Amino acid sequence: MDHENELARAKWLMLAAAIFLVSGCLSWDELIYLISGRETQADVTKAVEVTKRGRLGMSERRRLTIEYAFADTDGKRRIGTDTVSPDWPLPEGGKVAIQYTAGADGSSRLAGHVNWIGLTLFALSLGAMGIFGFRLWREASEATRDQKPRRKT
Repeated sequence: MDHENELARAKWLMLAAAIFLVSGCLSWDELIYLISGRETQADVTKAVEVTKRGRLGMSERRRLTIEYAFADTDGKRRIGTDTVSPDWPLPEGGKVAIQYTAGADGSSRLAGHVNWIGLTLFALSLGAMGIFGFRLWREASEATRDQKPRRKT
């Protein structure tokens, strides 16, 4: 029974580690936007409603694709797109707030579009890894507490 319990714990630890790594990859862009992201106003150039089918082709999902153009800090004109729900109100002045990262390989998004699923999974898996690590440390220290120190001869 004890061996099965240890095996189950090891499986849960591996699952938490796998979710931690995957969610870390999903959250990487959020870290980049947090560290080096800049905000500016962009001109909406196009708004197109798109209908996508589900994986099995049985369900449809409507989305609104917003195309915008803006000038970065170097003065270079850049173009970006983002997808929102179809009931998203188009701005009256034709300007929208965006976040972008500078550089040739920089990206952009509408301000406020955050990958909450990746961040939530990252936080939960980080908490699970912390709990597993604490329990592992506690069990290891309990197992070694009663042992007498070895004498060197």
